[in-house]
Amino acid sequence: MIHIPPPWKGDRADDIWALYDFLLYKTLPFEPEDYLPRDGQGAYYYPDGDRTKQKVYPTRPFKAFELTQKSKDILSQAAVPTPNTLEELIRVVSPQLHQYLYQNNAVKRENLIELLTTQTDVKTIQDKKLNFTAKPELLKLLLIQVFKYDSFSSKKLFPKLVQMMGVEVCPYCNRSFTTTTRIRKGEYHRQNQVDHYRSKSKFPWFALTLPNLIPACGNCNLRKGDDEQYVLYPYQEEFGKQYHFHTTPISWTGYLMGQAVRPDEFEVKIERDPNADPASDPDYERRVQMSIDKFGLDVLYRESHNAYVCAMFEQRYVFNDAYLDSLIDSFPDLFKSREEARQLLYMKQYDADALGAAPLAKLTHDIDEEISRLYAE
Repeated sequence: MIHIPPPWKGDRADDIWALYDFLLYKTLPFEPEDYLPRDGQGAYYYPDGDRTKQKVYPTRPFKAFELTQKSKDILSQAAVPTPNTLEELIRVVSPQLHQYLYQNNAVKRENLIELLTTQTDVKTIQDKKLNFTAKPELLKLLLIQVFKYDSFSSKKLFPKLVQMMGVEVCPYCNRSFTTTTRIRKGEYHRQNQVDHYRSKSKFPWFALTLPNLIPACGNCNLRKGDDEQYVLYPYQEEFGKQYHFHTTPISWTGYLMGQAVRPDEFEVKIERDPNADPASDPDYERRVQMSIDKFGLDVLYRESHNAYVCAMFEQRYVFNDAYLDSLIDSFPDLFKSREEARQLLYMKQYDADALGAAPLAKLTHDIDEEISRLYAE
């Protein structure tokens, strides 16, 4: 529903990549020089992903290839000969993935790094030809032996990575906090789950891909599921100006004038703005509808937030523009505009560029605009 700034491009990008690389080093079975950053001395990582510490240059030998018992059982049930190397295992599961990752028995460093850092929206994956086929009965081997998300996410510093991504409100529903809080040194409390935009069960080669990891609320993560009916990709897409919340009277219009009414006397709807520019991606509308359907956004907002909308109309009626102007005149250092004063009124930041700052910010923004249009008329 709302866009979240890609954390790997923001002010903390270098720190995020440093921690991410360290977690990869503790997880991936590839040789470090195949994916870690390099300088004049070779591939390196920062201990604990901390850029204030001295670089470490890992040396051979690295981790020996060894199958888990679970992997052996999968291979046995599929009547597949046991692979002796990581490369053989990848070739057995997905010849296409093997061709992408290897050449002359060596890992293609640029391709492995691309796989770990690419955005996973539909267009990018199609353009980069990263839709690999694999043997379904063996697919789980990639999660167990190669792109080991369970191991990655169980690391002590994984919550710190999630915290550094800075996603404070679920981007799928914009209703729930997704905060990760440090409670003491080395310990974190998380109010989120990490969704894989492309399911790790069907696309295990994206299980550790940073732009495929989306902090979200547990309800949305559960409802999204693992099928290939794609919702909006929050790092690129949002409802934005194309889709907005608005109210429709059912039995009484008193709420429009700030009168106390029952929440069932009107409803909140999500609709496309007929005046908005058409989306450049022809599949955008389908992903919007899939987001609404999968996360139940129309029902959630219609059934759960009418009372909140009633309060907004009442606040705008009582604390009208004249009152806001008086606040601006009295406290010029605090308020530069009516919009800033209304943030105090609603007790949240809700401007279009910061919808991830508070739950219900998109609803607040759209209904506030609706009220302004009604008063202007």
